[in-house]
This record gives sequence, C-alpha cells and structure tokens, in this order.
Amino acid sequence: MYSRYVGGDYGFEVLHASEYLARLIEEGRIKLGQVDMTVTYHDPCDLGRKSGVFDAPRFIMESIPGVTLVEMANSRENALCCGGGGDIAMAEADVSEAIAERRLAQAVATEAKAIVSACQQCKRTLQQAATKTKTRIRVLDVAELVWRAMEAAE
Repeated sequence: MYSRYVGGDYGFEVLHASEYLARLIEEGRIKLGQVDMTVTYHDPCDLGRKSGVFDAPRFIMESIPGVTLVEMANSRENALCCGGGGDIAMAEADVSEAIAERRLAQAVATEAKAIVSACQQCKRTLQQAATKTKTRIRVLDVAELVWRAMEAAE
C-alpha cells in the first residue's frame, strides 16, 4: 500500500502498527485476555480514507475477549474528522475544538465506555475535547487496548 506513495521496492514490507498487531494476533503470537468493555472506533483520516486501512483495527478489537465494538453514525470512508489533522488546532483552535466535540458526541451516542483510534493526534484531540466538555469516556489508542488484553492474559 505505501509503495504507491513512495515508489519502488525496498525489500521489506511497510505496515501501520494496527496492521502489524492484527497480523501478530491472527498468527497467535500475541495472547489476549478478557477486557470487559464496550468501545467505538474512530477512523483516522490518513489511515482510513487516504490509506484504506479500516479492517485491521476492527479485527484487533473484535479479537479481544470481552470487547464489544459498536460503530458510530459515521464510520469507515464516511468517518468524521477528529479536528486535529492538518495542524488546524494551531491555526484555528476554536474550529478544531468544535469538530472534536462533534465527533465525541457521536461516540457518546453509541453508549461505549471508550473511543479507540489508531492515531496519536486523534487520541490527543479527542482526549482534549473529552476533558474540556467533562465527557466521561475513555480515549485509547488501539495499541493500549491490546496492551490491556495482554496484561489480562498473564
């Protein structure tokens, strides 16, 4: 997938962390324990619409015993932005906050206990919105959820 952007064959495969984690889980190289939590997934703009990675993060969440994934009203190709991309927060902080709050409202509507993403900028932006609005929802990176499941497996 990435070779179409950089061209050439470099003799190795380039994967997003969520794709690599999904592969490790599928191969049984990561043991996952019970994590009782209802989550929703926020598709990052670059990872989702630009790179076409939608299934790997969902596969990860669906592979963790006890995790229930509920989709937001806008997901996959139709996902809303978190408000943090393109350095908009630096140029237009109020616009960034409004976009993040709108996305956070969609997450809350699912009644999930956590919103999970696979982008650190999305995590930071959504966490700031949750803090500002005093919204009681966890904001996690998909790798953090895997870590919790790995700890539960020990």
